[in-house]
Amino acid sequence: MSGLILGLVLACGGLRSVETPASAMIRYQPADPSNEYASMLIQAVPGGQWDLGLAHASQELLSLATDRGASLNPPAISLAAARAGFPGQARFSKTVNGGAFPADMVDRISEAALHEVSVPSPLAAAGATGTVDLGLAVRTFSDGMSLWIVGWAPHLADPDPIPRDVELDGSLGISVDLDASSRARLFMAPPSGAVVEMELNSGVIRWLDDFHEPGAYRFEVVADRGRQVQVALLFSVFVDSEPPSNSRLTRISVEAPNPHQAEEWMYEAVNRLRAEHGLAPLKRFEVFEGIAREHSALMAASGVVAHVIGGVTPGVPIRAEDYAHPRAQHFENVAAAASAEDALSLVVDSPGHLRNLLCETCTHASIGVALEPVLERRPRVFVTWELLAFPQGAPRPIDHYNR
Repeated sequence: MSGLILGLVLACGGLRSVETPASAMIRYQPADPSNEYASMLIQAVPGGQWDLGLAHASQELLSLATDRGASLNPPAISLAAARAGFPGQARFSKTVNGGAFPADMVDRISEAALHEVSVPSPLAAAGATGTVDLGLAVRTFSDGMSLWIVGWAPHLADPDPIPRDVELDGSLGISVDLDASSRARLFMAPPSGAVVEMELNSGVIRWLDDFHEPGAYRFEVVADRGRQVQVALLFSVFVDSEPPSNSRLTRISVEAPNPHQAEEWMYEAVNRLRAEHGLAPLKRFEVFEGIAREHSALMAASGVVAHVIGGVTPGVPIRAEDYAHPRAQHFENVAAAASAEDALSLVVDSPGHLRNLLCETCTHASIGVALEPVLERRPRVFVTWELLAFPQGAPRPIDHYNR
């Protein structure tokens, strides 16, 4: 419905540069400037970066501005950013002028943004420090006056992609890379009831399955470094679908994915991805496959997606050192999703995880897939990728006597 509304505004009101986010996911969407005004904006703001989600939110606010003299409505601002899937703490400024680029308003935005990004970010995201995400929308009226809305937000953290829409009684995972000196907390405000506070550890996916009430769930990631506290992420997840009907007195038949076929597909898919980036294919390293499968099985059994699971396993690299010699260099990814294809999409959409898949020094790979031990629904697929380099030669299993 929102696309229809924006289309009608474009046809009737002179709305410029309508852009739609790439998918219904919560993530940053950097892109090239869409027009001359967008280029002027990112040049005027130090560290400026065009973001499709923020641009889409600006356009939605513009479509709602029936009175060009009225102030922006805070609930409308929050909803527009949430619907666009923008993960940061977005601000929006509005002005009306005779049609020229609003340099004065942009200068004030630059000063405010520069103050925020000049403070060291509590979350260490590669390339994020000093970046300001930007979006812009403008409408010109019949009297020659123009209404400008500029969205901006300091880029303080890079979350893994998060579904914007979740089924009732569904689940999702939230993962953010944190600075070693930071303590992060995740706050979830359900449609009704008390706000829930949770710890958020670096590189560990926090799985949430408390979506038992339809409506908007508001999330906030707050990073604390002693005296410095910052809101690093602010976004909403929408839960509005009906739960599946229960079958009475019958066992639910669920066809589970085949983990062996998933592994075969994953090896081929990773090599196709590397070929697209001009990299050599990886050879299958069977020595570590059993350890990778075991790690995926432990994640599936515990419901935790992590490189190390406290009290359960020290992780694949440590286990591999005890099993084979000499040591290898491990570039590891872990994920869980509804299918192997979805799991690979998650890591490809995450810049840090994609770097591991495109490791230039790696020559081999060991991939392990396991299924979640459930009967009442289709099990999730848990995957462990070990991208391997052998600077000391290929490891060989240590015989039982020497071990």
